[in-house]
Amino acid sequence: MYTKEQEKQLIEKTRQLLKISIEDLKTKEDAEKIINDLREVIKYHDWKYYVLANPVISDYEYDKLFHLLVSIEKKYPELITADSPTQRVPSGLIKEFPKVKHLAPMLSLENSYNEEDLRDFDRRVKEITGLDEIEYSVEPKFDGAGIALVYENNLFVRGATRGDGAVGDDITPNLKVIRTIPLSADFEKYGIKTIEIRGEVLINKELFKKINQERLEEGLPLFANPRNAAAGSLRLQNPKEVAKRGLEAFVYQITYTVDENENNLLGTKLKKHSESIKMLYELGFKSPYKEIKVCKNIDEVIDYCNQWQEKRDSYPYEIDGMVVKVNDISLYDTLGATSHHPRWAIAYKFQARQATTKLIDVVFQVGRTGAITPVGKLEPVEIGGVVVSSVSLINEDFIKEKDIRIGDLVLVER
Repeated sequence: MYTKEQEKQLIEKTRQLLKISIEDLKTKEDAEKIINDLREVIKYHDWKYYVLANPVISDYEYDKLFHLLVSIEKKYPELITADSPTQRVPSGLIKEFPKVKHLAPMLSLENSYNEEDLRDFDRRVKEITGLDEIEYSVEPKFDGAGIALVYENNLFVRGATRGDGAVGDDITPNLKVIRTIPLSADFEKYGIKTIEIRGEVLINKELFKKINQERLEEGLPLFANPRNAAAGSLRLQNPKEVAKRGLEAFVYQITYTVDENENNLLGTKLKKHSESIKMLYELGFKSPYKEIKVCKNIDEVIDYCNQWQEKRDSYPYEIDGMVVKVNDISLYDTLGATSHHPRWAIAYKFQARQATTKLIDVVFQVGRTGAITPVGKLEPVEIGGVVVSSVSLINEDFIKEKDIRIGDLVLVER
């Protein structure tokens, strides 16, 4: 996003701005001389802290800069801009989340569970395209809450949940408080007027443990997993409370983009998926730029998926697999999509997690049709980031076949 020389200049601007107080700005003209630089350095330090996790100033120094900006805008409200860092957290509560139509459908992904499934996917792609070799991009499959972000003329104008894939809930105020979502980005330098970006809202695994510990101490119910915590946070009516949850957003797919003449840029201006991920990263977004790998064939894809399965536990965020995509965006129209998933991508799901715990009780649930299902109550156990406290025991025959009894140690698989 920044060259070394630009970073050097921004750090120097930071030092100069830290010497200024609101009392030093006697007139509106004095404020106008520094306000753009002030916003620029705050945006830079947000990127260093929230996207790269590599701050170069102290929290105290950042707060001093931010409070100076707040003071200027309070004194001269006509200087406030839509993408000012102060505009992330709105005042007041959100009464409702209006329904909005996505610019492009947010489809699901077809799942694969083994090497044979991936090879079959490769075979189908080659058959449809008529090509002998296909280049793929492979990246982590984030286990969070899906979102779609829309930018118009460089400004973040709308953010929505996935919903049913065609229509989602407008949660723009809650997404604005997430510091890894830029309020503005220089899309114009790529000839982009309007763009819709798909992403995932996540909570770092270590932060999730801390949040649950705090809730435990306060006597509040625990979150089952980071994904549920993220999804629930996005639907809070108070953006100030959302801001306290430490949410992060990764973006991983451009689903729609046009220039000022409404020309589609996917497959023309933006030719490779891996290049679009790099572009988003350089514009200040958190994207899987460092994790993504371009593979020349399906053998490389399988090898990379296996590598990540081995190291998934060391990754700071919950992932439940890898996403394999045809890297050449111009082939997407040729490959097309079903009503459920695109034919140019597939999810490789990691092996299920297992853990042993004790069966402490059995209760019976009556479904809408009157069917009775035995449910085993367990001593809570964490499996792949999820706290499991109950499991379906299917039916009476299953219980008899396995000779399941209260007090047994049971192997639970997620």
